[in-house]
Amino acid sequence: MLINSLKFILIILYFSIHANLAAQSSNFGSQINKGLVESNLINEASGLAASRKNRDVLWTHNDSGDNNRIFALNTYGKHLGIYQVGSYRARDWEDIAIGPGPENGKDYLYIGDIGDNNASHTLNYIYRTLEPVVKSDQVAKDSLISNNNVATIVFRYPDGPRDAEALMVDPVTKDIYIISKHGTKANVYIAVYPQPTSEIITLKLAATLNLPYVVASDISVSGKEILIKNYTNIFYWQRDLSDTLWQILTTAPDTLPYSMEPQGESVCWAGDDSGYYTLSEEPYGLPAYLYFYPRLNSSNVKTKHNKIGSFHLKQNYPNPFNQSTTINFSIKQPGSTQLMVYNELGKLIKHLVDCEKSTGEFSTTWDGKDLYGNSVSSGM
Repeated sequence: MLINSLKFILIILYFSIHANLAAQSSNFGSQINKGLVESNLINEASGLAASRKNRDVLWTHNDSGDNNRIFALNTYGKHLGIYQVGSYRARDWEDIAIGPGPENGKDYLYIGDIGDNNASHTLNYIYRTLEPVVKSDQVAKDSLISNNNVATIVFRYPDGPRDAEALMVDPVTKDIYIISKHGTKANVYIAVYPQPTSEIITLKLAATLNLPYVVASDISVSGKEILIKNYTNIFYWQRDLSDTLWQILTTAPDTLPYSMEPQGESVCWAGDDSGYYTLSEEPYGLPAYLYFYPRLNSSNVKTKHNKIGSFHLKQNYPNPFNQSTTINFSIKQPGSTQLMVYNELGKLIKHLVDCEKSTGEFSTTWDGKDLYGNSVSSGM
């Protein structure tokens, strides 16, 4: 036990030293606790993906030892349902991603049976299925995704068996990326689109990164931002869409805010690119919480639910603030306008604006003494 503890401490120390080599990005805020993960069945979460078509819906699954199922939860941890993935075996499901696929305009779930702690499996599997329709406030239900609606991508590595826990799908090219875990370096493998489902394919080794123990990754909806996570850090790249994803990964990353979680093996971008979520396992009986790290400068973010660009919410100022702050926003099309403040648990705190607005620039001030009185401290 002492040896294992010392080994863990040394690994953490290595990660911390390695992280200091990367610049810290100031574009994202600190951790926000979005809520307790409601389902007790989610106890070894090892993958996380945010829906683009189902607003405020996330997908996750457990790793080795669980059944062939994925879980839907909303962005406050509420349990929305269990979806059994055909009759397929869940050998060691380690990551889940959302991306494009064979049918244009449709979102697919990609479930990676890619874990292999002993590097003993010659073949690995990715299960691809159209994303089910889920509402963020629905009563939890169990559903079956039939075998007929699941395609299996069977692959091998070009350099022998290995363990992996990170899978992502490039929304620009539809290529699938897998990143190996063990060792002081991580190999980036690519399955070029279209990935056949009637034969075994061999992945291509695209790059090797100086990152140890990679456990999760994701690409933003736009394809312009990439996250890769290990146990102690989240690394971040920005990409020009004229560059291939693997070429960008060979450049030096920034690091993003991250408060270390026990056995934290999940990360994903929000469905509207407003920030990123993390989720951990439940070692030693510790409860799992869903965490969110907000984007501080959203001026270049266009959400899927604002396709026509009818409004723009600007950064409040000052931030942090002592008691009061001013929020500026613009309306490009006249209509009913609501501006509301929620707390970290999703509870409505204040209605700031609720009326018809014409086209133009507007501002409103929120006074924090509504919540804390005159004794509010700076930053609250």
